[in-house]
Amino acid sequence: MKLYNTLLIWVFLLSTQISKGQTSYQIAGQILSAKSVSKVYLYQMDKGRKLLDSATIVDGKFSFKGQTAVPVAASVQVKGIRKSQDLYLENAVINLQLYESWNRPNIVIGGLENSIKKGYELDSQYLQDTLSKIGRNYEKANEEGKVSLGLQMQGFNSQLDSIRTSYLVAFPQSLAVLDWYRPYLAVMNYNQLEELHAKLDKRLERYSTYEELLRYRQEKKSQYLVGQQAPAITSKTSTGKTFKLEQLKGKLVLLDFWASWCAPCRIANRKLVATYQQYKDKGFEVVSYSMDNKEKLWLDAIQKDGIPWIQVSDLTGFDNNTVAQSYYVKQLPTLFLIDENGTVVQQHIDHEELLAYLKKKYDHN
Repeated sequence: MKLYNTLLIWVFLLSTQISKGQTSYQIAGQILSAKSVSKVYLYQMDKGRKLLDSATIVDGKFSFKGQTAVPVAASVQVKGIRKSQDLYLENAVINLQLYESWNRPNIVIGGLENSIKKGYELDSQYLQDTLSKIGRNYEKANEEGKVSLGLQMQGFNSQLDSIRTSYLVAFPQSLAVLDWYRPYLAVMNYNQLEELHAKLDKRLERYSTYEELLRYRQEKKSQYLVGQQAPAITSKTSTGKTFKLEQLKGKLVLLDFWASWCAPCRIANRKLVATYQQYKDKGFEVVSYSMDNKEKLWLDAIQKDGIPWIQVSDLTGFDNNTVAQSYYVKQLPTLFLIDENGTVVQQHIDHEELLAYLKKKYDHN
């Protein structure tokens, strides 16, 4: 990792030196192809595809020149070749080496945004490759295998998140950094979106990805229950008894939406057991609401995971579940922390955040 970060520094320094005083972009490209190619196109890729320029290819070489007020996402497409190349267009000297073969990666050198993008790719490549390999094994694994592999994936995803965050902190004004978050916006919760929004430079407001971030942030804000009374729950426990959430007033309650088929949920269950045992006699309680629709699978998972806390379910599955809808649950696991008065004090809390909250509340009294 340190090697790649050192490389990023050198690429960064090189790009700034090359780009110093640049008032226009200059793209010098070369295409290696067995085909006879004569035309290449430069597109802007924000809010759809917009043709910026075209050039004639002579002896495998081509060039573009122009000006851009701000960096923009762009793409170069050679006529007659399906493989295109994404890049960031800014006022800098940019060199392209394009290959027709899908087995040979194209080379993009020049410009700060392209340097940041390359540095991130180098820093994250090993983790991405490892996650892809684990993901392939995950699809073929049995239930216990999925739990084990899921735990590994959590660790590698955490490292990947750390790398992404380090780039965000170092380059908050970077379009490349903003674009990396685009695939995650739909599944990020309100806290995560709010944190991302706070860290990004406001100069990015002009881009469609930033607008998308604001839309999701506003949508998730309307579904944010912190500070409100927890919606009522009346259900059946795993032993068939009637359960009402209101009967736990006076206790700090972790409400966990999960399912037997959700590997991350099963991992979270096993992590939580020790925490529950440590704090259950101090006023802390856990209620797991299962999104299963088959009783046997639900009960088997409870036994396998050694869950000692309250388990409830209506066995209606995920779709059209009124309890999940009242809590705006879109994915599993989703956890809420509810105080002694029945007020939601944390939403989308993870195990580390829960531990910190419990230690602060109970360990100093």
